[in-house]
Formats: sequence, structure tokens, C-alpha cells
Amino acid sequence: MDPVTIFALLGSVFMGISIGASSVAPAFGPVNSSGAVNVLRAALLAGIFALVGSIVQGGNVANTVGSGILMGSISVLQAATVLIVASALVIVSFLTDYPMPTAFTVVGAVIGSAFSFGNAVSWSVFSGTALYWLLVPFFAAGLAYVLAKALREIVPNKDSSKLKYLLVVSGCYMAYTAGAGSVGLAVGPLSSLELPQLFLLTLGGLAILAGSWIYSPRIIKAVSYDYSNIGPRRSIASLLSAAFLAQIGIFYGVPISFNEAIIAAVIGSGLVEGGSSVDGRKLGRTVLAWIGAFLLAGVLTFAVGLLI
Repeated sequence: MDPVTIFALLGSVFMGISIGASSVAPAFGPVNSSGAVNVLRAALLAGIFALVGSIVQGGNVANTVGSGILMGSISVLQAATVLIVASALVIVSFLTDYPMPTAFTVVGAVIGSAFSFGNAVSWSVFSGTALYWLLVPFFAAGLAYVLAKALREIVPNKDSSKLKYLLVVSGCYMAYTAGAGSVGLAVGPLSSLELPQLFLLTLGGLAILAGSWIYSPRIIKAVSYDYSNIGPRRSIASLLSAAFLAQIGIFYGVPISFNEAIIAAVIGSGLVEGGSSVDGRKLGRTVLAWIGAFLLAGVLTFAVGLLI
């Protein structure tokens, strides 16, 4: 195996670890805030279910990232450049407590690489992806708000043990969809290696598991307490809403931003108690950071590609 291929595989593993820490972790933020599961156990559970989702349903998004957004194959060197630049940007979320969407950074890096490595961009595929990104926060917040209000009527006792059990199940399903929708961001660019897709999905899933268990407690706490103070009923509404929208994205192969979906759902469910529970200033800075991550990923990957 040549050094460039090894470098690309290492970049994929690094990206998977970054995804586990920054994108899978929000799936268990609401679970942790309710007290149903402690933060370390939440991180491990999130990683395990993300691994299962990666293997079972990760192929759709991997195909979009690997061959859908760009026309022509992605070279091994190009894949390594995309993965290293994107994962380096995601690591910022560990240092700032802002869950940075890996979908934005990876897609931005892929598009940026096209201009320096000579690929044409399929703007129809990208525009469909961008449209879904724009719609997800509104649908996630609205659906979570409706579900939270319904759960308050159906389950008036917020300390019910059945409610906490349902909350853990909802978190596991959200982690499953997070793995299924995010692993393609780590292994999709490696399509040119001609390795079995099952091997790549398993490799990415294991890296996501490692990142989720080792590094994500910090992000779990950020999502649990910094964006909205929510109880078990609103947490369930948040997780189910985000997971439902994520599953739609997975079905169509859209690399959805799970941070965007879960944070919007957390805020929507929190609005049942009024808008005061939402930290609007931090939310605004987070949205600006997401946009900046997409643009910066594209610019850096383009510059690195030209330098290479």
C-alpha cells in the first residue's frame, strides 16, 4: 500500500473520530440533561449505535459524497486533502464547545477541492443538499414543538420511569441515524481506493465509536445545558424529530447536519416553556460558525490543492 493511500485512510479515521465527538454526541445531549444516563455511558451508547447505523445504512450518503457532488472520480491525494482539512476544522468544536456540523465542513472541502484538482461540481446535487439544510431547522423545531406539547398531555408525570426508558431508546435511535448519515462524510471520498464499501463503512463506524466514547462528553454537556433547559418529554420530542428528518436525508443520500437538526429540535421543544430557555446569543454565534466552517473548508482545501 503506497504512502498516499495510507495517508488517506488515516485522514478517514481522523475524520471519523471527529464525527463521533462532534456530530454523534448531540444525540445524547438531551438524554444526559434529563439525568437518565450519565455522560460517559451516554457517550459509549451513542458510539455503539452509531457504529450499527454506519454499517447498515451508511452507503447512501457515502455514494453522494464520493461520486454525487463531484463529476469524475476523486483521486486518493484529493481525498486525503479533503479529509485532513475538514477534520482539522471540526476539531475546533472540541476547543470551543460549539458543535460544528461535519456535513458543512466536508461538503465545503469537497467543493473546494474540485476547483484545484480539476473536478466539475454537480450543482443540482449540491443545491438539493443545501435546500434540505435550509429546511431542516424549521421542520425540526416545528415538529419537536408539536410532539413536546402532545407528550405533556399524554404523559403528565415527567418523572415516570417509562418516560426515561423511552428517552434512552430515542437517543439510541438518534445515534443510529447520526452514524448512518455521517459515516459517508468520513469514507465517501475514498471511493477511488476500490476497497469493499463494507470495509470502509466498518472502518468509519469504528472511528466514530472511538471518537464518541473518548472525546464527546464535552459536547454532550454543551448541547445538554447551553442551548435549552429541557426535561424528558421535550428531550424525547427533540430526538424523535431530529431522527425522523435525518432518516429522510439518509434515504435520499443527503449528508444532513445532525448538529443542526438536533439543536433546532432542542430549541423547538424548549419553546413549549417559552423562549427564555434558549440562549439566543450562543445560537447566533453557532450559526455564524457553521457558515464560516463551510466557506473556510472550501477555501483551505482549494489552497492546499493548488499547493500540492
